[in-house]
This record gives sequence, C-alpha cells and structure tokens, in this order.
Amino acid sequence: MGYFNMKKIALIFGLLPLVAHAETDATSALNETINVVRAQCSGISAKMDNIKKMAGIGTAVNAVGTATGIGGVASGIVKSQTDKKTFGLKKEKVEIDTIVEFMEAAQEDSDNAALLLAEKSLDPDWQMRLIAMVDEGEIVSVNAEGNATYNNFTYNADDDEEKKKNKVIIDAYKAKSAELDKEIEKNQKKSTAAGNARTALFAVDTATNVAGAVVSSKTVADEDFVEQIKKCKESIELLKTARMRAQIEEVDKSDARAMEISQNILNKCGEYQYLDLSKINSLGKGAIVTNSIGAVSGTVATITSALGNNKKVSEMDVNSGEYEKNKNMNTASNVLGGVTTAASLTGTALNASQIVEAKKIVNVSQECEETLKW
Repeated sequence: MGYFNMKKIALIFGLLPLVAHAETDATSALNETINVVRAQCSGISAKMDNIKKMAGIGTAVNAVGTATGIGGVASGIVKSQTDKKTFGLKKEKVEIDTIVEFMEAAQEDSDNAALLLAEKSLDPDWQMRLIAMVDEGEIVSVNAEGNATYNNFTYNADDDEEKKKNKVIIDAYKAKSAELDKEIEKNQKKSTAAGNARTALFAVDTATNVAGAVVSSKTVADEDFVEQIKKCKESIELLKTARMRAQIEEVDKSDARAMEISQNILNKCGEYQYLDLSKINSLGKGAIVTNSIGAVSGTVATITSALGNNKKVSEMDVNSGEYEKNKNMNTASNVLGGVTTAASLTGTALNASQIVEAKKIVNVSQECEETLKW
C-alpha cells in the first residue's frame, strides 16, 4: 500500500506543473484580450463626439436655411399677388386712358372715335363695352363734395355747354387714371421690395444648403473608423471567450482582478453590439444628397427670382403677353425656392436624427472607455 500511495503522490506532483501552466495560459490570454479591447475600443468617444458636434452644426445650418427659405417663398407669394394686382390696375388704367382718348375724339367727330378703335386693335368685346359705357351714360364724374353722378356723353359736341359737360366727364376719368398711377407705383415698389427680399433669402438658403452638404460629409464615419468599431466589437466577443476559458479552467484568486475588470468591460462595452454605425452614415449621406439638391434648385431659384424681378409690371404692355411670361418665371422661382426650403427642412431632420444615433454611441463609448482605464 505504501508503494502505491507514493506512486499516486508522485503522479499528482507530476501533473501540478501542467495545471499551473494551464492556469497561466488562461490568465495570460484574458489579460492579453483585455489589452486588445483597450487598443481597439479606445478613442471612439472622441471621434463620435466630433460627428455629433458636426451633426449639430448641420442641424443649425439647415434650420437657418429652412427659415430663410420659408421667408423667401412667403416674399415670392407676396410678389406674385402684388404683381397680379398691379397688372389688374395697369389694365384698368389702359382701359380708362383709352376711354379718355376715345371720348376726346368722339366729342369732335364720332368717325374719328371709330377710327381710333380700329387703330387701337382693341379686343372686340372691349370695343363694345367702351361704346356702351359712353352710350348708356355709365361714365362717372365726382363733384367737390365727393358725390358721384352719372353723365351722358355728347358725340360731335358743337356747343360750349356740351363741351363743358364732356370735359367734366373726361376730367373725372383723367383723375381716376392719375389715382391708378399712384396705386400702381405703390404696388410696384412693394413688388420690387418683395422680389429683392425673395432673391436675397433664396441666396442665403442656397448657401446654407451648400454648407449643409459640406458639414454633412463630416458626419459620415470614414472606413477606418467603421473598421475600428468593427474590431472593437470583435475584441469584445474574444474577451467573452477568454473570460469563459478562465472560469472553466478555474483561475486562482490572485487573478480575481482580471476577472473583475473583464466583467466590467463586458457590462459596459458589450452595449456596442446593439449599436449600428451604418444608421449614422445613411442619415449623413441622405443629408448630403438632399442638401446638394437644395443647392442646385436654390441656385436656379435665385437666378430666376432676380430675372423675374428685373421687369416691372407697371411698365409692361398689357396686350403683349409679357405679364404672363413674367408671371410664369416668378411662379417657377417660388416653386424652386420651395424645393430648396424642403431640402433644408429634410437636412435638418436627418442631422437631428444623426445626433440621436451618435449620442447613443457616444454614451456607450464613454462608459466603455472609463472601464478600460482600470
């Protein structure tokens, strides 16, 4: 029995170095893996914080673009409405001036009036209305007290009383024409101011879209950073395996610190597996595209706005079709400005979403890096 016991003891002592060696390997592997995690997962918070800051700048820039774009579209609508009113006033003035010219010719000779209508090449409906206004006594004069009276107009007036009566009627229309001149001038100034404001605001919105595209490009993680986070996640998975091996191989109490550190790292850094950097990149790339579209449409809107504001409705020939062309140009500018504004608004939303996603990664990376300092 003594012989066999001695043999058993010798066998146990012979195995001890192997067990110790196994424990040393497991501990070494655990410590080495902790160092790998430190190397791969350090510095992520700083890079993510920079991305978050750039996304914040992008949000602010696009918010300014949205506000100025909305202001530009509003100014464009004011201009369009004012131009429409100005054109109506201009048309009314042309009609009144034609009435005055017609009456001045008609009181001397009705044939001259007819010839005038032919030379004017007026719309047939307007010619009939013009004649009816004179024939039916619908021409209005206003006395000193401001009371309106209707007067019959006398063709081929040959006596002073008739001529005086006609002059009162004609003067009343001339006074109305002068009033319209003032109103047209006032509206034209309003239109010009609104047009200039629209052009300036669209220019600012265009600039913010250009800036937004540049800033958004800084919110997209480069390949090296994407690779770093990937390796960080992989190193955390390796740490899980190394820690499990150490547990299985029963690391002695002197390695308890390595076990504690590794567990803390897994608790904090393990959150990386639930985060996806591709979301931030997708949002950033989307912002670049929308801002680029906004920059292009904004440039065209600004140019079109300037061209649309270059011609005054008050100086247009109401029968030339020039107003319709100008109106279409202003409408195009307003529509393009709306596209630019929408791009700024979308860019704001995308950058804001980036901030939310980036914040998640920043929080995880900061907590992770705190545990890596142990």
